[in-house]
Amino acid sequence: MSQLRQQDKASKNGMVVTHHKEATDVGADVLISGGNAIDAAIASCLAVGVVQPASSGIGGGGYLVYEMSEKGGVIGFPMRGSGSANTDSYKLVDEKGGVGGFQWHGVQNNDNLEGYKSIAIPGAISGLFLSHQMFGTIPMKELMAPAIKLARDGFYPEWYDLYAIGLYSGKFTRYSELAKTFLPDGEMPKSGILFKQPDLADTLEHISRNGVDEFYKGDIAKSIINEIQQDGGFLNSKDMSSYQSFNWDKGLEIKYSDNVVRVPPFASGGLTTAMTLKFYEAIRKTKSFSGKLNSYISAAKMAYLDRFEYVGDPDFVDVPWDGMISDKYIFERARDASVNYEDSKSGNPWEYDVKQKGESILGSYPSFDLGTTHLCVYDKFSNAVSLTNTLMGGFGSGIIPKSTGVIMNNGMMWFDPLPGRVNSVMPGKFPLNNMSPGLVLDKKGVKLALGAAGGRKITNCVSQLIIKMLDSDISAQEAVDSPRVDCSNPKTLLDSRYDESLVKELSLIGNEFDFSDGVFAHNFSTPAAIKRMPDGNLTGGVHSFGRGFVRGV
Repeated sequence: MSQLRQQDKASKNGMVVTHHKEATDVGADVLISGGNAIDAAIASCLAVGVVQPASSGIGGGGYLVYEMSEKGGVIGFPMRGSGSANTDSYKLVDEKGGVGGFQWHGVQNNDNLEGYKSIAIPGAISGLFLSHQMFGTIPMKELMAPAIKLARDGFYPEWYDLYAIGLYSGKFTRYSELAKTFLPDGEMPKSGILFKQPDLADTLEHISRNGVDEFYKGDIAKSIINEIQQDGGFLNSKDMSSYQSFNWDKGLEIKYSDNVVRVPPFASGGLTTAMTLKFYEAIRKTKSFSGKLNSYISAAKMAYLDRFEYVGDPDFVDVPWDGMISDKYIFERARDASVNYEDSKSGNPWEYDVKQKGESILGSYPSFDLGTTHLCVYDKFSNAVSLTNTLMGGFGSGIIPKSTGVIMNNGMMWFDPLPGRVNSVMPGKFPLNNMSPGLVLDKKGVKLALGAAGGRKITNCVSQLIIKMLDSDISAQEAVDSPRVDCSNPKTLLDSRYDESLVKELSLIGNEFDFSDGVFAHNFSTPAAIKRMPDGNLTGGVHSFGRGFVRGV
């Protein structure tokens, strides 16, 4: 299949990149009206939740990486497990694994994958309001107005929006409120229909008037909680009222190729992205393309092995955070680099950590075998934002509490349902997630803003784009459209556009591949990126399969 291709777009005064044209236009209009990168990111994120309901919304959560007036950090608002959920909350029905997007062990009725018991505490509204409190310049009511208008007046879905509904059609047969909202005549909508979400418009309007407490403590919270409790879910009023977002000064920062890479810390995909880059820089010994790609595959596989072995919520498990990114550990671990999954094992970063090893807990290893969105904003003041928000799976849990219009996440799916593991369910625990929005800075400021949707494939996508854009002068769109690999499973997934001679050369040194066409969004993750070029122009890139859109101002 031939590769679809977005046209390169450039601007000196600012840029917005999202996975939907309507949301991009909302953010760009905010920049034009004098708003900054945070203002535009908030408005775009809320709009995305209306026009991309399969992927994002206020019933989910995420991370916002920022550089604002030379102040940098990460605002975290990931979904959190309910205080009433524990290791006995799900009944296991198989011992082999291979169920759901993370291939965990099977749970009775798929309770952790969809429905009321799959809902975790949503963080999006908390995180967006905290971002605004810290850096916003336009009143929140004005930033929410475009999303309210899109929900109330409607928007015209195009082929990709309808494709998303068809892809998850099974959920519409199981959840009546979801079907009522997106199948207005009881059947698949056709092109040209006006999609309206009046209940969601009312909810957003109440929040815009009454603030963040309306969602977590007010009437909207009560409507959400009452229905979930009546139908056997875990989420309760204490969960909602006690939720708080994080602000991590600087976030997690590493050096790569004379640049600073900033990503979310702790139980996210950020650490895996950072480790992949550090391993790659340590392993890479050749200038040949095949040698570099082989080095990347080895680096990514090592980062994933350590991720599954050690990483979890630091309030519940001991994790060697400093050891995992220490230069000495990276150097020693790189000596054992291998592209063969069967010959690989996790390292021992505790030997390089400043704190003593705590209680040993078994790693959470999935049994191997479209529900996120990302946006980037760069303003005329050289401020930048990289924001990922997710419902987890497509259309989240499938649950829309009546009269709210809010699609609730299925964030409990992130947990390993087996007890006694680093990522097992515990009351009030944050599950390990894959989100990895990032900024890359040089001496002049933000050089790259990027991130992706796509589950476990996100970190490989983000780290490869960083390497491609820093190691050459290609534009953001050229980087996004170029072939990639994915190493999140034992057998490496290779874009079929790579030359056969390259595949043969890599196979001779031990690589094993599955092949897939890079055209389709779900195969290698769905990125969005902004790059500041050597001449000062901003270029934007978004996956060409879908409704992603770049707009300069």
